[in-house]
Amino acid sequence: MTESRPQTKTELLALIQAGWDDLHTRLSQLSESQLTTPNPSDGWAIKDHLTHLAAWEIGIAALLQHEPRYRAMGLTEEAVFRGEVDYDSLNETIFQQHQGKSLAEAQAYLQTAHEALLAALAELSDDDLQHTYSFYQPHEPGQDSGESIIRWVVNNTYGHYEEHWPWIAAALPAL
Repeated sequence: MTESRPQTKTELLALIQAGWDDLHTRLSQLSESQLTTPNPSDGWAIKDHLTHLAAWEIGIAALLQHEPRYRAMGLTEEAVFRGEVDYDSLNETIFQQHQGKSLAEAQAYLQTAHEALLAALAELSDDDLQHTYSFYQPHEPGQDSGESIIRWVVNNTYGHYEEHWPWIAAALPAL
């Protein structure tokens, strides 16, 4: 993931846009078959990575609006708060929820999530982005590291796209 974090909304939005553009440039070079064929090693097609990215991005959009993040992602509090957060289990739940989506549905979900995130960010100031996680979700246990919310925005937008690209590339079927 990217080493340095932006400090202003303008910087953050520019990096999100650059990551979004890069992701879509890479995806545009792939065929429908490449985007929809499951990887034999884990069962995830590239479209499944898109719904995964969308779920986490829409969760951040909700968080920034002081709404329950995990509910927006389609996850239950029980699944999320069973002690320490088990991201592998959450990701498996997200995968199962969206696996049946068509490529068009997965792409639309990602677009909708991205637009929701941008709308949530549009309402925030540079000062708002310096608040911690607990400012946005005061009743959610275990997430506040004391860092600004920018960390979570980066890790669930362009940092997440970058993180997933090796898995996306590994999912490409040999055609």
